[in-house]
Amino acid sequence: MTTQNRQSPSPMHWEYASVAALLLVWAFMMSAKLGAGLIAGLAVYSLTRFTLRWITALCLAKGRHLRSPTVQRMLAWMPTVLTSVIVAATLVLIGLGLTSGVKFTIRTIVSQGPQLIDEAIANLNSITGSLPDTVRQQVPGNPADFFRMIKASSGDFTGYLKNFGGASFFVAVQLVFALILGTSAALLKSQGERKPLSAAWLGALEHYVECFTLLMGAQVYVSLWNTFCTAVFLFAIMPAFNIVLPFRELLLMFTAVASLIPAAGNIMSNTLILILSIKFGPMVAAGSLVYLFVIHKLEYFVNGYIIGRKVSASVPEMLIAIILGETAFGLPGLITAPVTYAFLKMHWKNWGWV
Repeated sequence: MTTQNRQSPSPMHWEYASVAALLLVWAFMMSAKLGAGLIAGLAVYSLTRFTLRWITALCLAKGRHLRSPTVQRMLAWMPTVLTSVIVAATLVLIGLGLTSGVKFTIRTIVSQGPQLIDEAIANLNSITGSLPDTVRQQVPGNPADFFRMIKASSGDFTGYLKNFGGASFFVAVQLVFALILGTSAALLKSQGERKPLSAAWLGALEHYVECFTLLMGAQVYVSLWNTFCTAVFLFAIMPAFNIVLPFRELLLMFTAVASLIPAAGNIMSNTLILILSIKFGPMVAAGSLVYLFVIHKLEYFVNGYIIGRKVSASVPEMLIAIILGETAFGLPGLITAPVTYAFLKMHWKNWGWV
């Protein structure tokens, strides 16, 4: 058979290949610990593209009434310039806001933290006499033992801070490159008609970014949910039973910050709330444990519902993706695995497979 008679692959074959290649790229980046850069790049790309489209539409609307060639040329490059300025300013403001929030939280913890720890230790010591010896030996008797226990039980939390707190130079380099590549890719203009493989690959990337844009707020919603439920518990439910937990404001602040880190952060904040409620009796402590446990478990269902509703996927499907992603790749996997599944589900529906 001659070369001329050979049939070239159909667009569908290129689409299959592009989806498979994107999955391989995602798995490689997760395995190579590049998840922080991937998430930052997708977020910056989505923000830049949204801003560029909004400014372009605004400039086009204004340009219809202006016939001056000079003004038309200015309007042609103005969206790119304004987008760059707005995105840079937004990122700077976000950075400053996070820095100020962290500093305020640290100051509050430094000022009230020792009293909170002393209160927790006193509560633990008040019940150690009734505990079995094997359990009593595990209860910290002073602040030093308490901090050693926290350090030993918070490996995942510490790992999350290292990956996302900028402490690692490797992660910092990822974020810098992600900001540059995400912004430049969003500002890149199309250069005429593309070849089939190029068109299929860029289409797959566009679909993945679309899924990320739709789902990136899910964890924020879950964090708001957890903080709200904790506030209701501390400021409404417990006072209704004439119980006022000490350091409520500090506990709520710590919960709001820790809730942005799935699993580990909530466990630490819930543990502190449970310890501080011990002195009000075993029934209060048991009720606190049940309430906080239900909140923690409902977060997965809320997350799954938010994501599943936007991609027509069931809650169990998204829960499996979330759990497997966190198990395999940690926090970056938890964030990107639902996006990847939504991306696959979108193509499966387009292909008529589901």
